[in-house]
Amino acid sequence: MIYKAIGFDWGGVLNGKPGKHLGQEISRLLGISADSYLEAYYTHNKKFNRGDITREELWPLILADLNKLDKVDAVMKLSLDFGDYNPNYHVLKLADQLRTKGYKVGLLSNNSQEKADMMRQKGLDKHFDVFHISAETGFVKPEPEAFNIFAKDLGVELKELIFIDDSEKSLSTANVCGYTPILFDSYQQLVLYLKEKDVL
Repeated sequence: MIYKAIGFDWGGVLNGKPGKHLGQEISRLLGISADSYLEAYYTHNKKFNRGDITREELWPLILADLNKLDKVDAVMKLSLDFGDYNPNYHVLKLADQLRTKGYKVGLLSNNSQEKADMMRQKGLDKHFDVFHISAETGFVKPEPEAFNIFAKDLGVELKELIFIDDSEKSLSTANVCGYTPILFDSYQQLVLYLKEKDVL
């Protein structure tokens, strides 16, 4: 397979820890299973990622489903701390390296307009050929259309795209779409995988 483009997620890949860590911390805080938390989270987070509701509206919806509304303040603080601007500079440098090697490089993130504005203020968009945020495009991973438009704007076919994300759910339509998924765990694991694919 000859790859022509590499796509990156923001939260958990280019910024902060993989999202599974937040899910584990919230599950512990609430005293519930990770599966129960994720079911409630994925029921509502698409509305946030499309920009239909705010972060302040998201968490009460999730916690109401879990009968844990008394924990709203604690969960929101945990979420905000987790989502702080904390770039993984090794991964960002890797994106720059891939771009200099001739690959098209893009960012595809399920995120709010507020976060999109912040990323641009920090100049992060300048590292990428394509910069797609769900609140702006209206398409949310794992919807195939999100990847279709992403690949089209990169100027490649989906089979020529590798996409890196820390969420299994976000990558769940990879077989349908035709791109090659990488479930991100660490910078070291990512480098090894890209070497196996003859990208590095």
